[in-house]
Amino acid sequence: MKKIILLFGIVLGTLLLTGCDGNVTRDIRHAGFGLSQEDFVCTTLMPADEETPAQENILFSNGSFAITESGRLYELSLSQPYSNNENCRKISFSIDIIAYMDSTILKGMDNKFYYAPGANNNSPLSEVPQTEDEYQIYNIVLGNANVKKAITVNSSQGIYYVLENDGNVYQYTVTKQNNDSPYKLQAKTPVYSSSEYGKIVDFNYAGDSATTYIKTEDTIYRMRATNEEECTKYADVPCNYKMQKDETLTKYYKEEPKILYYGPSILITTYGKEFTPAS
Repeated sequence: MKKIILLFGIVLGTLLLTGCDGNVTRDIRHAGFGLSQEDFVCTTLMPADEETPAQENILFSNGSFAITESGRLYELSLSQPYSNNENCRKISFSIDIIAYMDSTILKGMDNKFYYAPGANNNSPLSEVPQTEDEYQIYNIVLGNANVKKAITVNSSQGIYYVLENDGNVYQYTVTKQNNDSPYKLQAKTPVYSSSEYGKIVDFNYAGDSATTYIKTEDTIYRMRATNEEECTKYADVPCNYKMQKDETLTKYYKEEPKILYYGPSILITTYGKEFTPAS
């Protein structure tokens, strides 16, 4: 009899857990995310259970590699596992990463710049030479010790959005007077303020798109059309976009089972489901 009761308890617990996870999956899909058929397996980056946090927390990922909060790098394969039967493996690189630009340039703790894995045709993690055309741009945008993340908004106009340690996102405007003069930071103006949203810990900018977002320590905001029903229905009604709190993502940002990582191109839950953010 005891065995039957124990078995019933295990089955019931499994059903409850599956049901809870299923509710999270359903809610995230209703928020406009596509569910992958593959599961994410990575013992280092995934929590063992609700009481045991992950060994490393993901700071940034573009789906092909990840930077952890401790500055370590991991290679990712989301569609099929590596020979270790996991979707991640640590990249052998001795220098911790302290800042990054787009998903192509990394800044090491040694204050040197490196090509990110998969960045154009350059050798991954090789040092960016000072003779490179864009080196001065990297030096201005990432050279500041307060910078954590930078995104190119309009390279021809010299506009970059930059997250600094104070929790604000600034627009850096970089100019060059002529071919012989060095680039310089012409202006620095707030774009997303911590006084309005709270201290910002991550952001992405992709114009008027839901993949433009702000993450604070407890809330996720996304760029959404305030008149979505009308502007998607009628060809002559333009969409009016505004940064809005995403209730679904915010709910699972801190609540178990929750979002393990949400970034520009991927959302992963603590129970291993992968989602593609809606545009």
